[in-house]
Amino acid sequence: MTAPMMAESRFRSEQYTSEEFVESVGAVLLRLSSREDCVLHLLKSDEYVLAKGRRNCGETRQATAVLEVMEETGHTCRLLPVNMYTRAPPAVETEQLDDRPRFYTNICEPFTLQIRRLGENQVKLIWWFVAAVNADVPQKDTLEGERFAAEFYSYDAVLEKMTFRMDREMVKKAIELVENTYTK
Repeated sequence: MTAPMMAESRFRSEQYTSEEFVESVGAVLLRLSSREDCVLHLLKSDEYVLAKGRRNCGETRQATAVLEVMEETGHTCRLLPVNMYTRAPPAVETEQLDDRPRFYTNICEPFTLQIRRLGENQVKLIWWFVAAVNADVPQKDTLEGERFAAEFYSYDAVLEKMTFRMDREMVKKAIELVENTYTK
């Protein structure tokens, strides 16, 4: 009997076991009525970033996004359905579809995935959603008041404020998705 041939995938691939990755979820939080975006001003480092946090065992990505935004900004929110392209198949798959981007309307799915390398064989996966402030609910106190402040800026100004290029690009994409979904 011959040993089975050990083949490699034709795709460049990486694999991480559960102790080598952490999964975080965040949201680009918008105040639709005034066309503003909420950012976290990290007071010690004077950086401007977005609300996100680690996903707990058993928690959905959607629930994590809403919870982390509320915990870090004090604002309750709802995930905002947007029109966008994604490679994910439809909720009800009636036939085998090829793997390519398709356009969907009014979906609450991650619009960006960031991958940060934390060290040798360690990564952080960050799933990003678009969210809107629940305007009729008052802001709550956060546990992070001494570390950072939640601040709102106009869509244009927030792109100037964001500290990191990748975050600016992501916020710009979120704004485009919202504008294309709700103003056309």
